[in-house]
Amino acid sequence: MQELIAQIVTIARGMWRFRWQSLLVTWVVGAIAAVIAFRVPDQYEATARIYVDTQSILKPLMAGLTVQPNVEQQVSMLSRTLISRPNVEKLIRMADMDLRAGSKTEEALIERLTKEIQIRNTGRDNLYSLVFKDSDQDKAKRVIQSLVSIFVESSLGASRKDTDSAKTFLNEQIKQYEAKLE
Repeated sequence: MQELIAQIVTIARGMWRFRWQSLLVTWVVGAIAAVIAFRVPDQYEATARIYVDTQSILKPLMAGLTVQPNVEQQVSMLSRTLISRPNVEKLIRMADMDLRAGSKTEEALIERLTKEIQIRNTGRDNLYSLVFKDSDQDKAKRVIQSLVSIFVESSLGASRKDTDSAKTFLNEQIKQYEAKLE
């Protein structure tokens, strides 16, 4: 125990003897760290969680009549179509990113958005997260809002088409069974 106390006292005396040099080094390192911290640009991340409804009203009606598509296949197809070139161009117009972009910079902007927009699985059933990072807070928010709008529009359009095709299929089946009954 005495050796431990003697060692602590020796270290404390050494620290006290070099206190001004260590204080100077601390201030220099702190100033350099502050300059580096202020030079790093801000990064804002906008996210939105979306729910993909897989239990539609027509699913019980269509059970046994047609092949049900896999939910993961639907979502992967939807993510590929969501980040397709026409949708990214629409996204650029909706988020007002085309106001300052010329024709050459618009191509670079399309490539950048295609690479940086991420669709992540949150681990829960049918719940997905749309993610975009940018140095401008408002731009990141507008991109995600526009992307959600495009997603809702495309899924509504797809569900309307599915409903119409299911109606025509069921009507054809009814007509065939009526003909058989007569």
